[in-house]
Amino acid sequence: MAWNGAWPSLRLVNLRSALLDLAILVRNPPNGQADGVTSALSRFLVVRTCGYLEQTIDDCCRAYLASTSSPKAAAFGSSWLGHGASPNPGKLEEVVGRFDVAWKDELHDFLTEDDEFLKRELSFLVDRRIKIAHGLNENLGAVKALGLLDSTLVIADWFIETLDPS
Repeated sequence: MAWNGAWPSLRLVNLRSALLDLAILVRNPPNGQADGVTSALSRFLVVRTCGYLEQTIDDCCRAYLASTSSPKAAAFGSSWLGHGASPNPGKLEEVVGRFDVAWKDELHDFLTEDDEFLKRELSFLVDRRIKIAHGLNENLGAVKALGLLDSTLVIADWFIETLDPS
């Protein structure tokens, strides 16, 4: 089946836009805002950043399946998605490897270039999201939260470009 929609989809564009709106609040806190508010917004940004990546990967996979498979095959393939697994580097490589081993290798190389920078950032993002969700001390500030966002957007763009259904 040919993909007949815009890519990235409106849903992905809106998810990214909402995430970037939150980043503006973290990056440019109003004068007089209590440090605790900025800290809470930074933690929220980390949770939303991780969720954005999960949603982007699921949407990209579903769109690719819908554009390249019969409806029944796409439904079967999609049933393996969206189970809330943390998007750690190994899981991401496993997901794209189910489509194409070459994509798995490409993603691995992408995540491990520059002394494994993106791999380390992604692992840190997932770790901090788990700590935040469980109320543990995550030792995270606004600068690091924004850095994690930047790295995650680069990873999300890899999925958007690689699994482009159009």
